Amino acid sequence: MKNKLTKISLAFVLLLLFNGLIYAQSDLNGSVLYHFQDDKPIPGVVVTLLDAGSNVVATTVTDLNGCYVFPAVPYGSYTINGSSANIPGGANLADAQKVRQHLEGSALLNPIEALAADVALPAGIGWEDYYALIEWFDLGLSQPGNWVFEPVSFTHSGAKHYVPKMGGSSAGDVNGTFVPTTRNYKEMQVNYTEKTVSDHFTFEIFANDISEAAAMGLELIYPGSLIEITGISGQIDANITHTADGRIRISWISRNGQEVQLNPDKPVVVLEGRTSENYRGEEISIKLGNESHFSNVEGNEIETRFTIPVLKANSTCLGVNYPNPFSGNTNIEFTVPSDGKVTISLFSTDGKLVKVVTEGYMSAGNYLVNVEAGNLKPGIYYYSLKTDGKFPVNETRKMIITQ
Repeated sequence: MKNKLTKISLAFVLLLLFNGLIYAQSDLNGSVLYHFQDDKPIPGVVVTLLDAGSNVVATTVTDLNGCYVFPAVPYGSYTINGSSANIPGGANLADAQKVRQHLEGSALLNPIEALAADVALPAGIGWEDYYALIEWFDLGLSQPGNWVFEPVSFTHSGAKHYVPKMGGSSAGDVNGTFVPTTRNYKEMQVNYTEKTVSDHFTFEIFANDISEAAAMGLELIYPGSLIEITGISGQIDANITHTADGRIRISWISRNGQEVQLNPDKPVVVLEGRTSENYRGEEISIKLGNESHFSNVEGNEIETRFTIPVLKANSTCLGVNYPNPFSGNTNIEFTVPSDGKVTISLFSTDGKLVKVVTEGYMSAGNYLVNVEAGNLKPGIYYYSLKTDGKFPVNETRKMIITQ
């Protein structure tokens, strides 16, 4: 009888253990990170839990820290997928450069970078993806795609199981520069100088910290009703695209994919422009958009400080002569803000006209004139600039002639 009871008890215990294994369950905890970067969690991701048969078991959404929990999940084999309706961003010419490096075999992409790079048909990474990224930036199009996530497969066992981190990316952001938690672009570092506006003017953009680069993308925002951008020049052979009224994109990628030497003391880009009939002497600011960037050969963005001018009608048009003092000859730089008659004259200290340096009709623009001392006695003289165009000028400066 005792043996019979023992057998019954053992069978009952085995049955409990068997049922316990069938119904064993615990919470699943995980997180979704942008390019697997711990400081870039992705909130608002819809996380889907699939069983071994690819059936949907449950869905949840990541919190502000990119974390999620599936409560009371039975033990077994699972896969987790992600999707997002968040606003994407971050794709630019640096990413195109990174795709190019991959296609040429000089720097292969990791799995999450490869997912982000596949933005155009057919599926897989090809030159169509490279050109799609360039076209997106040039034309200011919406993001080429939405979001991509790298699925995670695992075996769930044990209490409070932690799922391996899942990586995600905004499509096109191959180098992972986007910040999904705030959707804020980095603040542009811009120094401003003053420059006289004229009917025909130039607008110089300096990249102060760049000595070499493999790609560049600039976005410029300006008052389209007051000025028109008509041309571009500079150290690189850049393309300019008008994307909307008062907005342009400037793009450049080195032809051989390698870095090009740049002189930070010279403007990397010089825009040519002219004022419209609506312009009435207002201050004109041309702003660099937050999507402006440079890239190195690996496709990573390079931080820099830009220097650009603010165009003002009342800025000084008559430059300081150089050299000064002088004995033989000197140079005078001046700006003609609008087409019209221009006169540069030289006066003695008592106000008597000594010499007319130049006189005649001139188009708006920047000029330089050379002045010879000739038979003039050493001493202090004054030179003046007078114009009678749309924006008249009457300015005077001092020069000194020595022995």
